[in-house]
Amino acid sequence: MKTKKVIAIIEASSTGFGIYVQDDTLPLTSYGDTIEEAKADLQSVLKDMVDAYKESKEALPPAYNQGNIAFVYKYDIASIFRHFGMLDISGFAKKVGLNPSLLRQYKGGHAIAGPNQKKKIEEGLHAIGRELLSVKL
Repeated sequence: MKTKKVIAIIEASSTGFGIYVQDDTLPLTSYGDTIEEAKADLQSVLKDMVDAYKESKEALPPAYNQGNIAFVYKYDIASIFRHFGMLDISGFAKKVGLNPSLLRQYKGGHAIAGPNQKKKIEEGLHAIGRELLSVKL
């Protein structure tokens, strides 16, 4: 059976990270102190759901794809900056051409970035990643 790709959204909380699946037909959520723990928990939740259906002899809903699911993780802006705490908000904002105060509002969840702003932030993060990959020590 072909692996189904499913979007899972990572969100920061005051105590850790939560993940939820964006597909309403696949009600899976997880939590962890770190993103890695939350991802592992999501895999465990999927396995537990598939096992529970098998044990109950009920038909597994098609959305579960027999458990053959690959999660594609997307971050909300606050989670990115919480997970990658070494990123300086003011410096990053300057680099990508955003107002530092507005970026802080996105980080704190006090404002919501529109599609164009999200694209700027994502492209800026990718550019930093490429720069870091080119570093030789």
